[in-house]
Amino acid sequence: MPIGLFIDASYVFKAFKGKMDYLKLREYVVSNFNDEIDEAYYFSADDYPLVAEKLHYFLEKPYPQGAGFRMKIYTISKKLLFWPEQLGGQPVMHPTLKNVQFEVKSQKGVDVGLVFHMTGSYFRRKWDKLVLAAGDSDFVEPVKSLVEANGVDLHLIGSRSTMSNELISFSRSVIEIDKQPLHSKLMLDN
Repeated sequence: MPIGLFIDASYVFKAFKGKMDYLKLREYVVSNFNDEIDEAYYFSADDYPLVAEKLHYFLEKPYPQGAGFRMKIYTISKKLLFWPEQLGGQPVMHPTLKNVQFEVKSQKGVDVGLVFHMTGSYFRRKWDKLVLAAGDSDFVEPVKSLVEANGVDLHLIGSRSTMSNELISFSRSVIEIDKQPLHSKLMLDN
């Protein structure tokens, strides 16, 4: 039975610690599970969309010329950082660079988008294996539903040290991309 492949790009970037070749990852998943990928999605939030444009173009090219992902790109929210009111409410400034106020950046919509498309894909396509590159405990409830109520086999991609133990408990396997020899096999050739 086919595979649903879902990638949280920010998570993979942190877990992999290097530039991953997503075509190699796709091929690894296909050979490891001896099955075809039915649908593949890549979720990201870009601060500089023009910088990422070349990567996105390759990722969305149909397999085997590209990685064959459906791209879902969300925005990054920026908010200037201030001390709490009880500490004066002043801007939090850089200690050595004058006039540089710290800001908080956060992804908006990636996790919700991933869950929305993952569950929608399952109910449309009925794949029986979910290969998920994410480690956040926010995914536990939708994954739990797919595993327990629908009989989907979950396989996680990432680093055990950055994955929710609760999420791991629903998985049949963890593909540790931060460990050798797999890490070297998935590196992007420059």
